[in-house]
Amino acid sequence: MIERVHGGESCRLFQVQRRLHGTRLAWAVAVGLALSYGPALRAQQAEPVQDNGAPAKTGQQAKPKKDGDKKPVQDLAGVTVTGVRASLQSAQQLKQNADQIVDSVTAVDIGALPDRSVTETLQRVSGVTIDHFMARNDPDHFSAEGSGVMIRGLTQVRGELNGRDVFSANSGRGLSFEDVPAELMAGVDVYKNPSAEIIEGGIGGTVNLRTRLPFDSPGRVIGFTGGVNEGDFAKKSKPSASFLYSNVWKTENHGEFGALFDVAFSELATRSDGIQMEPYVRRNDDAVLKGTNFTNVYVPGGADWRTLDFQRRRIGLAGALQWRPNKNLELTSQVLRSDYRMQWDEFGGIFNDSSNNVHPANGGTFNYDSNGVFQSGTLASDSWRGNLTTDGVRFMADRRYATQRTITTDWSNSLKYNINDQMVLYADAQFVKSTSQSLDFTVFDATYLPGVTLNVPGGSKPTITSDPAAYATNPANYFWSAAMDHHERNKGLERALRLDLEYNFEDSKWLRYVKFGVRATSRTELNKNNGYNWGVVSDNWAAIDSPSGLADLATYLPSMSSLYTYSNFFRGNASMPPQLYFPSDKLVRDYHYAYQQLHAFGSPTGWAPRDIYRKQDVNDQTERTKSAYGVLYFGSDDALGVPVDGNVGIRLVRTDVTANGYGQYPDLTTSGVDPSLMAMYYGQYFPLNSSGHYKNALPSFNLRFKFTDSLQWRLAASRAMTRPDFTQLQPYLQMGATLTSDNTAVTKWNGSAGNPNLKPMRANQYDTALEWYFAPTGQLYATLFYKDVRDYIANQTRTEIYNGQPFEVTRPYNMSKGKIRGGEIGYQQFFDFLPGWLKGFGVQANFTYVDSKGGTNSATDPYSNTTVTGVVLPLEGLSKRSYNLVGMYEYGDWSMRLAWNWRSRYLLTASDVATKLPTWSDDYGQLDGSIMYRLNKSVQVGLQTNNLTNSTTKVLMGPTSYADGTVDHRLYNRGWFVNDRRYELVVRATF
Repeated sequence: MIERVHGGESCRLFQVQRRLHGTRLAWAVAVGLALSYGPALRAQQAEPVQDNGAPAKTGQQAKPKKDGDKKPVQDLAGVTVTGVRASLQSAQQLKQNADQIVDSVTAVDIGALPDRSVTETLQRVSGVTIDHFMARNDPDHFSAEGSGVMIRGLTQVRGELNGRDVFSANSGRGLSFEDVPAELMAGVDVYKNPSAEIIEGGIGGTVNLRTRLPFDSPGRVIGFTGGVNEGDFAKKSKPSASFLYSNVWKTENHGEFGALFDVAFSELATRSDGIQMEPYVRRNDDAVLKGTNFTNVYVPGGADWRTLDFQRRRIGLAGALQWRPNKNLELTSQVLRSDYRMQWDEFGGIFNDSSNNVHPANGGTFNYDSNGVFQSGTLASDSWRGNLTTDGVRFMADRRYATQRTITTDWSNSLKYNINDQMVLYADAQFVKSTSQSLDFTVFDATYLPGVTLNVPGGSKPTITSDPAAYATNPANYFWSAAMDHHERNKGLERALRLDLEYNFEDSKWLRYVKFGVRATSRTELNKNNGYNWGVVSDNWAAIDSPSGLADLATYLPSMSSLYTYSNFFRGNASMPPQLYFPSDKLVRDYHYAYQQLHAFGSPTGWAPRDIYRKQDVNDQTERTKSAYGVLYFGSDDALGVPVDGNVGIRLVRTDVTANGYGQYPDLTTSGVDPSLMAMYYGQYFPLNSSGHYKNALPSFNLRFKFTDSLQWRLAASRAMTRPDFTQLQPYLQMGATLTSDNTAVTKWNGSAGNPNLKPMRANQYDTALEWYFAPTGQLYATLFYKDVRDYIANQTRTEIYNGQPFEVTRPYNMSKGKIRGGEIGYQQFFDFLPGWLKGFGVQANFTYVDSKGGTNSATDPYSNTTVTGVVLPLEGLSKRSYNLVGMYEYGDWSMRLAWNWRSRYLLTASDVATKLPTWSDDYGQLDGSIMYRLNKSVQVGLQTNNLTNSTTKVLMGPTSYADGTVDHRLYNRGWFVNDRRYELVVRATF
């Protein structure tokens, strides 16, 4: 059992009663809506438009429209609908007429996805959740636009662009959706139980991004958008703009030609402030027990605060050419290029006694709650580094600068040829190239602040004061401490060929058509990552030639530091030292210059940049796949008393992998161990090359019963697979040795490694959905799902023998199986039965419940790096409950929207990169909105807003384990983050 430590209640991780109550409540709301509005809903029902894919009224089952074969959206009177209603109607038609379970978000108007990023758009779909951190295993850095898309609690989500594979060069397999300009998208489709026709690779689901094509519109279309956005915290204005031109030309002798060009540009500046507690550690020494009756108390190792200023620029280009020389042949060429650049600057005050030797200052005492958890006290520290002031504690001033540029280019050519009235041939060739380059550089200075008082009453945000406060404003009290650089250069290439053949059955009462296809790909990944290269500049244990042994800021490089003021920190709702000395922009933004300056006086064996990649830093892999599929589509109007249709198929896949890498033995040549060990272990490399293959058979089945034209029931079953990330497959082995304090003997041999022999994760998945489409923009649905997942991938430490010596090596392995189950309910309606302007009101709502059992995600002891027994964590990224509630209004020229998104607590990572503890994101909700006014039939102006509620993101940490086998199951508060309310003035025009 895991409990929250603060707040007066035991917030158990597994609360069966609360879970069932939440599920019943959601169902009750849905049923209540249906009953309350039943008469009105029935009044809105009408015969569906014949072109929307409904069955033809004949004895022969009509072949349904595909997702891309849409007609202009119309209301029941035949008048074209626009704006939000048009987008919702288009998305609803796609969902209703799809051959499988799918949810869609569409933008009928140019550049009009409901949110300003693809990631934020996806979170509106039932079952889809996102992170608000730059990386799930590094929740110290907040992301305003969100990242890390999950479907039904699984992070293994595959990205597509126009039905083709696409990815970002980030050592993983998926697409970083935040890299793609939302302005270029015509729509986004989420497949939760894909058929065999869809490319394999996502056990969570598949997200398909759709761009526009010339033949989507009958003639010329010109559209543009423009905007200026500003965050009320960052207080920086940034522009955005997009332009689209599309046209179709008809000739007498050469058929139809179409051309489309779309460009989008946007910038964003945000600010986030964070406050964090260092891990609480069990202690029983006299200094911290003084004045108490406790046997053990729990004392934090410190507290941190930081401001992060983030900026990004995103440029997207999309182009398409189409030619239809006759009714039987259509050729299409598409290209998309996304150029994403970001940078952020961090100013962090870090009080982190890693040895956890804090104790009461001046012989005082700490205050604890009834459980022995630290509440307040004046601190001192006697860490092995020593201190420079009486009863002072060490603070680090972390000045960090990070940049990244990711460019993804996708070029594809396709052919559709009607061989005859029954056979259609499809051919497709694709080339994808993605590159990414990043730099992350930090310079640290440090001080020992006197009179530091830490107060965390009841687990609330900490307050930190220092007495005298002026001590922190004197550069002579700081010294240059350390620096750290991190470099990544990634490149991914993929070539894919696909051939499909469709055959239509004309005279069969059950068989409609069959599709066969083959696909071959070749993907190469070359990823370079130098790790985090930390090195000392000056410190108590690495003294330089100065009176104190330290390089104080007033004497050494006095122009390379400045006093930074935390302006309006945490919107004034926190108390921290308001000013600290930090390294200058000039120093931190040029790490080569920083090396020249710091190395001039720093420790000769200290930090030096490591921008030349070592052998173990390079991950070179090649992956080739061959796949074949067949899907049979069937249907009948009356064979089972009601119209029935569906499909059954299978996809066969072979994957061949080649990987090249190196292992490295520990270097004991500078130690005092036995000379025979020095001769055996001198940091030498040895090659680790690997090749292998695996095969997967992926069947799928979809069945739909159409009780009426508006009420249908779906059943779906399939098998899916997800290949391991390239980082997990990397053939590297970094070996190490832990020495005694006098460096004369080895106490532990250890290592870390990748595993090129990993198999893909597999899942058998089942869905059933009841869908009621009672109006062109009205629907009520309920879905139940179940996934049986096998071959989970998790890190585990095992004994491996090298040169006759046992090493404890941690690497990823395919582990046990698990189960994921849950349900989704959703409701959407405009209240057209109301009189006059009131009929413009509408609502969208969905709720998702997900539960999991099994799977291997054990906690790791941060001190011994061993697996903690008795603690099995849930899957990373899985929230038990999430929901969306959207209020809409569209009447006349006005269109308004308020959208609330909420998700419950979930595990971010089983091992935080900083604390090494399991880290959780607590319950979080956010309100966004927009208001648009149509000046005329072509032009709209409006305001879009994000985070109107000024929501605080809260992070938790735990359980914590100890060497004696004891586990503290409580969750302690780790951090709090606030960020901008964002506002954007926009104009859209379409001609």
